[in-house]
Amino acid sequence: MENRICVYTCITGDYDNLQSIEKEEGIDYLCFTNNPKLKSDCWSIVNIEDDKELSDVGLSRKIKMIGHPVIAEQYDISIWVDGAIQIRGSVKSFLKDVCGLDRYNIACFRHRMRNCVYEEALACIVQRKADKKDILYLLDFLEQERFPRNCGLAECTVLVRRHNSAEVKQMMSLWFELYSKYVKRDQLTFPYCIYKLGIEVCWIESNVFDNPWFFWRAHKQLKETATCRIIYGDYKNIYKDYYVDQEMIFNGQTVRLGFNIPINCKKISINIGKHFGRVLKDFKINAEDVDISFFPGISILNYKVFDYDDMVIFLQGDFSEKQEICCFFEMPKLKDVEIQKLAEGLVEQYYYSKIVNENKIIALDHISEDLVRKLGDAKKYDHLQSSPLFWKIKPLCERQDLKAKIIRKLILKFVD
Repeated sequence: MENRICVYTCITGDYDNLQSIEKEEGIDYLCFTNNPKLKSDCWSIVNIEDDKELSDVGLSRKIKMIGHPVIAEQYDISIWVDGAIQIRGSVKSFLKDVCGLDRYNIACFRHRMRNCVYEEALACIVQRKADKKDILYLLDFLEQERFPRNCGLAECTVLVRRHNSAEVKQMMSLWFELYSKYVKRDQLTFPYCIYKLGIEVCWIESNVFDNPWFFWRAHKQLKETATCRIIYGDYKNIYKDYYVDQEMIFNGQTVRLGFNIPINCKKISINIGKHFGRVLKDFKINAEDVDISFFPGISILNYKVFDYDDMVIFLQGDFSEKQEICCFFEMPKLKDVEIQKLAEGLVEQYYYSKIVNENKIIALDHISEDLVRKLGDAKKYDHLQSSPLFWKIKPLCERQDLKAKIIRKLILKFVD
């Protein structure tokens, strides 16, 4: 008997857009949602009720982890995809070629950067993805359980499961139980669940964000960040190292940030958060001999263009305990709506490029002539400042093909 297969996702509230798909014969596509306005020509919409004990995000995670009676009753194999994932290749080929379902009941992508829950916990604090108190509560539990370090880490944005397997049901129940009790980051409890239950997993070595089958598109930008997180030193010890959350003082488009350094250190990281649709320029600091860099914004002249990630300002120097630091910078909004939309597409492409460390500029060919007409002549780019993305942008600017010229003009349009 042929396996009954579904791809499913869950969109609660208006956090994500429902990605378009090209349907493949023999596979059903289900979207669970509590948003009555959500419609689709390619996904089958399954309406779900709100849960008074869960937020929208929590409800989505419950569907992700435990599933839904529709899945249990009608399908043998489920493929969960986060709302930001776009399917761009054959799901059947994906299952056949890399998921090992003749041997395993679960297949998932290996994390692209880390292999350890304890290291991921540090990253969650630095990147402000979870509350430190909740993370420490979970880590204390894992240490009591003697859960080892470097025990594997999954990218849980895509999960393949034989949904009705007894061990999968047990694992999914435990996973949601731990998610509900501890920190609301499902990546931090998934490895423990498979370790505790002794489940063998088919680890997929491809990058989950960019591979022949799936492509990641950014979540909707809901709001800007009013505070920043300042990390002192390299932040390697979650129990001892210093960080503070600091309010940023806005005066129009000028931002002032002042703080006293709590320890002697050589590195300070200032995570100023998400501000898509803005640029950062004219950064000044009241300290000498400080090297300043920015990540991950695109750098052009003295502007840093925000993308979908938090922007971090790195300060490198000799900093002393109780030293007073004051930073000033401008954060104007982009005014031209049309240019902002075009810029969003560009930033989107470089964001994915940043993740997979390669340049993949797509979806511009069909509007290339129109873009050239709209953007006009470009300025020279001799004064580009170096940044984490500079060496990716520069070769494209130096190439003579039409796509590279468009990208160069689009980048430079930011500073008109």
